[in-house]
Amino acid sequence: MFSIDPIQYRTTDHGDFAAEWAPHTDISEWWYATGYLHDDDDNLYSYQYTLAKRRLPGQEFWVLMLALTDIQTGAHHYGQEMSPVADPVLITDTTAQWGSKAGAVKGPHSMKVFGSDDDWSFDLTLDYGKGAYWHCEDGVLRMALPEDNETTIYYSYPNMPTTGTITIDGKELKVVGKSWFDKQGGPYSEFRRETHWEWFSLRFDDDEEMMLFSFPQSDYKDGTYIPAEGAAQRLNDYTITPTKFVTANGMQFSAAWTLEVPGLKDQKYVITPMTDGQLNIAYYEQLCEVRNLAGERVGLCFVELLPGVMNERPTSDQMRP
Repeated sequence: MFSIDPIQYRTTDHGDFAAEWAPHTDISEWWYATGYLHDDDDNLYSYQYTLAKRRLPGQEFWVLMLALTDIQTGAHHYGQEMSPVADPVLITDTTAQWGSKAGAVKGPHSMKVFGSDDDWSFDLTLDYGKGAYWHCEDGVLRMALPEDNETTIYYSYPNMPTTGTITIDGKELKVVGKSWFDKQGGPYSEFRRETHWEWFSLRFDDDEEMMLFSFPQSDYKDGTYIPAEGAAQRLNDYTITPTKFVTANGMQFSAAWTLEVPGLKDQKYVITPMTDGQLNIAYYEQLCEVRNLAGERVGLCFVELLPGVMNERPTSDQMRP
């Protein structure tokens, strides 16, 4: 259900952040929050909220994905719902919501993100922090080699001080932390192996960020460096090298990495998962720590990995929810 009319997808003449929040016609797109949270005892948790519209040949459908992970114990809570129609979905100029179950709601100074499933939930307030940033080439990210012309429009609020509560194992906990919110979408082909990505959102302790969008199967990459203050800059001079691999549902994924970013910050980093990854529908996701070569932890990183990167022909059984 939309209280605003869907808009046309545009690249070089796209709208501003507020305009591009809206749903678009004939594309896949998603409203997506990830973050890390500490309770009063300094225990660490991660969470995910995703509302996605997936466009397939001749049809589209909506998916809600929620997750809450206890990093200390490795316990991962995940829930999802799917609908071939938009009836459970409420999209307004400030809302991306799945009924009363979950949503992202923009206010003048902060965003509310909430979700619940069975006996766990999160109810969080995300301050806008540094504000929103366009990624890559003025918000245009190519989803395969440039000549393929597969694109998305992509912006983020990458540094959002977060407060609120989570309920886990029947216990409500006050939490504080930091979140990153994405709005992204485009008419790219979801089932082409060439458009499957590895995504790294590095959240440094000094309030700087890097968004790295990599396509190792074709050695193509793009990204964004966001300093603590000032304008973001396009970042496509970096090298990510996997150092470990795992198998989930018969598919292989990378599972630890080294990162080289010549001329930026410490230039070389090691990215290591803090828990086992989670296979959500057909993508792999996990929270990692980022260390420099001196072994000092300098930040955290969410990683999202799609199966086409390392699996030539994922089967329909592997790809379905």
